[in-house]
Amino acid sequence: MGDMNNLLIIPVGILIGIVVSAPVGPVNVICIGRALRFGFWPAVLGGVGAAVGDGVLALVAAFGISAASEAVAHHDHVIKLVGGAILILFGLRVMLMTPHGSARADAHMADSALRIVPATFLITITNPGALLGFLAIFGGIIGNRMLPEGDYTAAGLMVLSVSGGALLWWTGLAAFVSRIRHLVSDRTLRRINVVSGVLLAAFGTLLILRVGLDKLI
Repeated sequence: MGDMNNLLIIPVGILIGIVVSAPVGPVNVICIGRALRFGFWPAVLGGVGAAVGDGVLALVAAFGISAASEAVAHHDHVIKLVGGAILILFGLRVMLMTPHGSARADAHMADSALRIVPATFLITITNPGALLGFLAIFGGIIGNRMLPEGDYTAAGLMVLSVSGGALLWWTGLAAFVSRIRHLVSDRTLRRINVVSGVLLAAFGTLLILRVGLDKLI
């Protein structure tokens, strides 16, 4: 029975990874923008950071690491402020980026590839709602039958499957957008840069405003 559950964990975990990655959010905006500006691999690297971040959050939820969960709850306001500031700065940076087809953009690609993974990782793990989502999925939907308490093999397999599902989403998204990037002119891409930057800054501003609202309430 345990072996059968472990076999089921893989497709279930992959599905969870796709489901938590698919909603339009900051990393989706970043991944699409990088695919349009630089192509497939730079966009995938943006997704790698998010996939690792999702894996860390799934690790906390699957292993029931209460100390980490309590720390997130206790420092919720600080985490939101840090995440909000990162998104605002990233948004401003995206607005000033040069579109593809320029020497500056080509030179920027290799350098940014080294920084995008930790950036999207931080954006993912500084979203307290993401951890709460994983806790809800593992606790309320998956339950003890698939993830028995103390079964570290099942929990580890779930974490790897979730990360794999998330990476599958980012790879597919990067592949699709990079296939159509040649249809997008530099003028249109400049507008996309501005819209993407505004969206990222808006996500960050909302996070910071939520901290203020929480304190008022």
